[in-house]
Amino acid sequence: MSMTYKKFRGRYFIVVVTSLLVWTTLVSRMFYIQVIDVDHLGDAIESRFEGKISIPPLRGNFLDRNGKKLTDNIEQFTFAAHPQKVKDKDAVARLFSKIFNKSKRYYLNRLNTDKPYVYLERNVNPALGRELSHSPLPVGIQVESDVRRYYPYGDVAAPLIGFVGTDNHGLSGLESHFDHQLAGLKGWKELGSDGKGHTRIRGGFREQEAINGDDCMLTIDIDLQVIIEEELRAALEKHDADRAMAVLVDPATGEILALANIPGFDPNTRSELTQASLTSHPIMSAFEPGSTFKVVGATALLETDEVKPTDVFYCENGKFSIHGIDISDWKKFENLTFAEVMQNSSNIGVIKAVETLDASTLFATARKYGFSEKSGIQFPYENEGSLKNSKYWSSVSKSEISIGYEVSVTSLQLAMAYSAIGNGGVLLKPQLIKSINTPGGYVQEVDHMDAIRRVASERTMSTLAGILENAVSMGTGSNAYLPNLRIAGKTGTAKKLKDGKYVSEYIASFASFYPSDNPEYTLIVVVDHPRKHGYTGGMVAAPVAKEIYRRIYNLRSQKAEPYLQAANPADLYQAAPPPHEAIKGQLLSSAIPVMKVNAGQLEMPDLKGMSMKMSLSGLYAIGLKPVVHGSGRVIRQVPSAGKPVTFGQTVEVFLGD
Repeated sequence: MSMTYKKFRGRYFIVVVTSLLVWTTLVSRMFYIQVIDVDHLGDAIESRFEGKISIPPLRGNFLDRNGKKLTDNIEQFTFAAHPQKVKDKDAVARLFSKIFNKSKRYYLNRLNTDKPYVYLERNVNPALGRELSHSPLPVGIQVESDVRRYYPYGDVAAPLIGFVGTDNHGLSGLESHFDHQLAGLKGWKELGSDGKGHTRIRGGFREQEAINGDDCMLTIDIDLQVIIEEELRAALEKHDADRAMAVLVDPATGEILALANIPGFDPNTRSELTQASLTSHPIMSAFEPGSTFKVVGATALLETDEVKPTDVFYCENGKFSIHGIDISDWKKFENLTFAEVMQNSSNIGVIKAVETLDASTLFATARKYGFSEKSGIQFPYENEGSLKNSKYWSSVSKSEISIGYEVSVTSLQLAMAYSAIGNGGVLLKPQLIKSINTPGGYVQEVDHMDAIRRVASERTMSTLAGILENAVSMGTGSNAYLPNLRIAGKTGTAKKLKDGKYVSEYIASFASFYPSDNPEYTLIVVVDHPRKHGYTGGMVAAPVAKEIYRRIYNLRSQKAEPYLQAANPADLYQAAPPPHEAIKGQLLSSAIPVMKVNAGQLEMPDLKGMSMKMSLSGLYAIGLKPVVHGSGRVIRQVPSAGKPVTFGQTVEVFLGD
């Protein structure tokens, strides 16, 4: 044994033992991983070559009562890159250049950067984006899918429907209130990559499909909503008012057919988005109603037989003082029957009449009508208005409340109250949501007809309906008069209260139902602070209601020719204006285009695709004489759209499938 071996023998021993221990440990670990803990090994390998992406659900949509989509979803794809991870930038540039018809240089400039993340294409259309996302993509390329909310009718009913944020969750209106049902549940999908890092999709990867949100069917009729908003917008411009609102209700069921306030906002662009435009004022804002509230005292008087329609009241030639306050009428009335007091909206006559009532009776009747309580509508932040308990009324409260002061109401409350008059005395809960419809086809009824209480007898309500019909045909509501249509209504004009004082700013309103004997519609129109061309309910709100009723009649009537006459009773004996002058610049329905009138000359509208009834209604309305060929929908017209025509000219309309 050499001296060298003896010198290094200890070191050799240490190296050999250490090597044996290391190899033993490695073999044991490999045996454990590959044999005993094989599942964990599989997960580790998968985590190296797989990723998981989120699959967004489609948000449920709002539909009107006829199934028309009020919202929609647009799926879009975005393709991005991590430039440092892209191995063959030239190949990526060639691929995207071929698909998107842009130069290769464009994409190379995007990829040749020090930025960690760049967009190659954004908002790619669904068909192309879906196809490209399911094909093998080079390493470093990332695909993102996004669903954007779209509102086909723009600003129509926007404060009611609301809008969603960038995360596709509701931020206002019904979008927020029903967000849980509409949102749906996200899914996910695993994507694999090969040894070179290329993303690929093959069988065997796990996937959880997204669950789309539920649809929500409203009681709203979008055609009627469009008509009302157009008329409100015209009134807003004509009178230079702050805002205008309206509610249209089916008085037999309580279904809300339209609920509008102007100005609103466009949820697609978020233009003109303010707190005021976001607010659904007919539900969320209360105001002193003025004379539209006089039906409360009238109901109490007629129901208790304290007053009969023929009882006469001396109206003091328009000036009267009671309990230390001065009361005035808009006209110097002398002796009026109670029916005439209501028809002419005499404050003095109403105050004198309710003097026979106990304060508690007037208060109880107002509560029966639903004032000072929430209606129960399926909408957040409903305003219940205000009405003090009669125990706390002052000496002048009964007089003030009887003519619509010291009380605040919402347009919705007025609509339900006047619906109770129209349907014979039953206060109904307003219906806004017909059903929630799941993607699987299950339909859950939400709102249904619900009678809250009886307000007064049918006899009382029938008498009051007759008085209100005369208020339109012979009283302050004459600007809403349409011969033979039997509209019943009541005007309202109330000063606004600011900083504890009444100022010379007014809220003009008109509450009505039609037809008076068996109403199909209850309509409330409110215009806030009109500055031009009048300020009273009769001058400002009643004409708006007239145009709405006329257009609804033309849209829903089975008669071939539209209703054109819009004269006041005093004009019935005068020559009627030519039809094109009577309706100049006004729509008969949401589907008929506005006619341009210049120096007595009309412009032929585009009728293609319209039904025979709709096209004939529009042509008759502007004073043209249509000659129809065939059946179905309009496929051709002579003269063509945009050509000048004159009043009384014959035009040809060709129909086909």
